[in-house]
Amino acid sequence: MVMEVSTSEEGRLAALNRLTAALVAPIESLDHILELARISIAPMVAISIVDRHAEIVLAATGLSYRRVERDRSLATLSIGLDQPLAIENVATDPRCSSLECSPGGASVGSCLVAPLQTADGYVIGALQVMDNNARVFGEREMALAGHLADLVMSELVSHQPGEADYLTGALTRRSFRAEVDREYARALRYDRPATLIFVDIDGFHRVNTAFGAEIADEVLKSVANRAAECLRTTDRLGRLGGEEFGMLLPETMAYEASQCAERLREEISGLRFRYSGKVVSVTASFGIAPFDSRLRSPIQWFAQADIALYESKKAGRNCVSFAALPQATDPVSEEGDPIRPLGMH
Repeated sequence: MVMEVSTSEEGRLAALNRLTAALVAPIESLDHILELARISIAPMVAISIVDRHAEIVLAATGLSYRRVERDRSLATLSIGLDQPLAIENVATDPRCSSLECSPGGASVGSCLVAPLQTADGYVIGALQVMDNNARVFGEREMALAGHLADLVMSELVSHQPGEADYLTGALTRRSFRAEVDREYARALRYDRPATLIFVDIDGFHRVNTAFGAEIADEVLKSVANRAAECLRTTDRLGRLGGEEFGMLLPETMAYEASQCAERLREEISGLRFRYSGKVVSVTASFGIAPFDSRLRSPIQWFAQADIALYESKKAGRNCVSFAALPQATDPVSEEGDPIRPLGMH
């Protein structure tokens, strides 16, 4: 399926990925912010992020919903705002006519939506303070909601990975390698499946040369965003350098990983970027390396995925290849990367 890319939305999603990559468990401090908002403004409060398809609630009090489709979400009203928005009567406000106004069965009469904004200006979600009845929110309550939204952002920033790629939101190569090391030890000790996938954008250097760094960055963000959306909270995405990414899938068999890779390959091939009246498209090649107890080290596992990626390049690009069974003679450099011919990309 061909998909037009919204560059501003891809940047927003990359910022969201950067901040939420490590949110695999609730953040206790968000509960304190909820309580302050409940006591000071209104009885129902939710802290939400908005991804490509849905509003996902990170924490809430006074209501119980956890997910609402994006096109029906009150939190979506925050996208593009730089200050809180007051909806004094949800039932009569035309902006709410098609939105979900009874989350978790709790009827919302009025709502104060404060955007969660990153330092580079992207809104990734909202602090929503809701009342059962229609009401007017005063200047003090508006200011307090904005302040509490800033506190939420501070908490999210403090929990983001120590090393995240600022452009794409993926882990840096160093952080990703550390995750691979840990998963190798876990899979070996407990005899559990895991799979490593490497992704390389085909012809990326030509895109960079022909259209410049701006469109090249949009391609990187879009590919990283699509990859992140394919993954579970227990999976990891890393930017290995330039246009190459790694995906670590614990508890995943090879055939399951190949299904994920094929879906992502098709999505990437369907992306279309408009630039100066021209349409730019890209494809990607994939290398899959299932964990095998015969692997001597995480470095060899890393090398197996890289060699499989090279096989996809040799096969004509825009395809998925599997690593061969690990061999003791696989050549590996001091950095832990396979020795492969120059000019692969």
